[in-house]
Amino acid sequence: MNKFHFFSLLCLILGIVFFYFGFLSGDVETGVFVIFPVLAGSGIYAFFGFVFIIIAIFLFMFGFTNYNEIDEYQTENSELKPRKKTSVKGGGVVLIGPIPIVFASNWKFATVMMIIAIIIILVAFFSFRL
Repeated sequence: MNKFHFFSLLCLILGIVFFYFGFLSGDVETGVFVIFPVLAGSGIYAFFGFVFIIIAIFLFMFGFTNYNEIDEYQTENSELKPRKKTSVKGGGVVLIGPIPIVFASNWKFATVMMIIAIIIILVAFFSFRL
């Protein structure tokens, strides 16, 4: 975790704390629009909550950028050598209503993500039936 991700997590926690205090004081209201949770507020707690959440999002995205060009090379014996290339494997599931969208870097992760999507759909189906 680099310093941008650390400060992003800190801002996210501060935003949630401000939303919590706003909810307790009655300045922040919650609701659901279609399937998306919604927060609406009019006080100072809601303002600072939204500001800290937006700062957290920007810091999190900025943490993935390569802001140090020298870091790409290792120096040994005053010789510049490129770093060893690494690959990242993974996948994810996006559920839009009951329709799963599965993406992955290889078939192994794709099958795991499909199983996870089926489990999530079944849990949601049975929890709504109760």
